[in-house]
Amino acid sequence: MSGIAVSDAPRRGRGRARRGRGGGSWWAPARTGFAGLALLAAAVVPSASATTQPAVPAPAGTFAYVANGLAGSLSVVDTADNTVTSTIDVGDDPNGVAVSPDGNRVFVANRLSDTVSLVVPAAEAALSVPVGDNPVGVAVSPDGTRAYVTNTISNNMTVLAADAIPPSVIATVHVGTRPQDVAVAANGTRAYVANLLDGTVAVVDTTDNTLLTTVPVGQLPQGVAASPDGTRVYVTNFGDGTLSVIDTASDTVLSTVPLGNGTSPADVAVSRDGSRAYVADFSSDDVSVIDTAANPPAVIATVPVGEEPLGVALTPDGSRAYVTSSMDNTVSVIDTATRRVTHTIGGFDIPLGVATATRGVGGTPTALTLSVEHHGHDHGHGHGRDDSGVQGERGPTLKARLTAGGRALAGQSILFAGDSHVWCTGTTDSRGRAACAVRGEQDDDACYTAAFPGDGTHAPATATTCTERRAAANGKR
Repeated sequence: MSGIAVSDAPRRGRGRARRGRGGGSWWAPARTGFAGLALLAAAVVPSASATTQPAVPAPAGTFAYVANGLAGSLSVVDTADNTVTSTIDVGDDPNGVAVSPDGNRVFVANRLSDTVSLVVPAAEAALSVPVGDNPVGVAVSPDGTRAYVTNTISNNMTVLAADAIPPSVIATVHVGTRPQDVAVAANGTRAYVANLLDGTVAVVDTTDNTLLTTVPVGQLPQGVAASPDGTRVYVTNFGDGTLSVIDTASDTVLSTVPLGNGTSPADVAVSRDGSRAYVADFSSDDVSVIDTAANPPAVIATVPVGEEPLGVALTPDGSRAYVTSSMDNTVSVIDTATRRVTHTIGGFDIPLGVATATRGVGGTPTALTLSVEHHGHDHGHGHGRDDSGVQGERGPTLKARLTAGGRALAGQSILFAGDSHVWCTGTTDSRGRAACAVRGEQDDDACYTAAFPGDGTHAPATATTCTERRAAANGKR
């Protein structure tokens, strides 16, 4: 068994967003801000007051994930009924959001924390890893093995091993001045980065993480999306109200689509068949629908949404678009067939980035168990040394076991969490067991969760154990 202690950076204070005298906002252009595991040597005793809840598979369905820039959190929206099912703490000023292809991992770029949070929806918890200075954009490769993070102050892109827990830095690539959004080609061999102040899009070879070329586009390029067939890249130009269409074979601009006077396009999403592009217009408070099959591509409709929209994402089936409106703290749901808003979801806190994905339960079913052991008879109130030898409060030890069809699963990552905080991660041994020594004194009425995020073969699973008082309280609800 092995474990890695993880924690998020201390939060910095936040100021309330306010509109400028020119009608803009301090966060415009969109999203940029431009304007050890402790190993304890003492004997342990099983907790007599722990109640284990039945292990359940992670819920399936299609979800939208919304970054709340002011609250430092990620809201999870069930698209079946457009309700917020949970809100998970991430880092400070979360901006871009991306989801792994299987829907079991969500990545959030935390601009003021200089981190990326890996959110595991099954555990409703997150862990964060450091990247560059002011990360704002993030994308996941089609095979789910890489995450690409743009760092707007350090002018580079961090490449992470997205299938590792915690994710590890593989490379750092210089891309241009004030990089913003990033998109990955359908075949995974290219990453495209909008460089705000250069007026270019950087083309990165993801096979060796090198900069191949830069493509001049419009003024203040912001959002980027790649077509499903890999032949086109669409770039929103926040400064001149246009959309650039790049031919990926020649890395040149094929056409420039005017979006109208007074528009400031912030983000773009492309339909599954590649025939439509949806652009969130920050200044005009609407979404432009573009016929990408026309020659040249042209706007065929505009859909009014909330105030100052910044992010747009399509559901995997293309039937709906989710649009974040940063000024009125709403998310608009657009029916792409009728091009009308069918729902407006409220209660966000400066919603910025948004991503959608279907979380499946495919693969071999797994089973996960969790137990809690307290040290001594003081239920975690003793003292111990962490892996650096520093004396500190000793918490309980969490022990999980992962099986599939009754057989132990070795070499799998397990997250141990409580109250939206990932305490540590562990890797299962040959008996399918992993452990986490929680650092610090804990409440007597705490609940703990172990989560297996799943992989390409095995389905995700979770298990939760609560102390007696918390379990009793939960039972009364």
